[in-house]
Amino acid sequence: NPFQKQTDAKEPTVAMPDMLYGNFNEEYTSERTVEETVMPVTMHPLVFKYLVRYEFSKGLQYVGLVRGALSGMASAVYLNSGRTSAEAATLLYDCTLQQWGAQAIVTSFGVPDWPNSLYQPTRGQRSYALNLEVRLKNGKIKNFDFDVTKQVEAQPQGGVIIVKDLEITDEEGKEGSSGFDVKVEGWGDYEDIVIPLK
Repeated sequence: NPFQKQTDAKEPTVAMPDMLYGNFNEEYTSERTVEETVMPVTMHPLVFKYLVRYEFSKGLQYVGLVRGALSGMASAVYLNSGRTSAEAATLLYDCTLQQWGAQAIVTSFGVPDWPNSLYQPTRGQRSYALNLEVRLKNGKIKNFDFDVTKQVEAQPQGGVIIVKDLEITDEEGKEGSSGFDVKVEGWGDYEDIVIPLK
């Protein structure tokens, strides 16, 4: 996380969690019985979705592949309460190219230590960063980093994160990766070769 104030703090890098729902009833006590027990249960989501949009203003035609990362997100969730752990992790994900840029649906437990006693994110104490790694069609790699702290703090359990005005210059997009372009031309005159069989 390039925007993290604590330089000694390191986050693990993890894959996105799968969708997860849970319910916890502290008052239920199981009893031995031959009759079935009916208990109404409301399942609550424990994993949430962020729509992440990277909008390009120039050079999208040079982009071949894209992937992203979102740092500062909760690394775990408690099944009994739905509260997220205080430890943060960086989520890795693949993006899809669109006519305006790239996007991804990112699943997450949400922000760390949520909900807390104030039932709001701890503003100013954490930072959240968004990364986009772009592989150009010429083989070059370009990285973009964004501070999205305000957007994530306003949406602690899923939402929409947008970054705009990404640019790939013509010089970057047209630069060759190996100094030559492969071209296929005619093979010349047809020649018959006889191979003797024994």
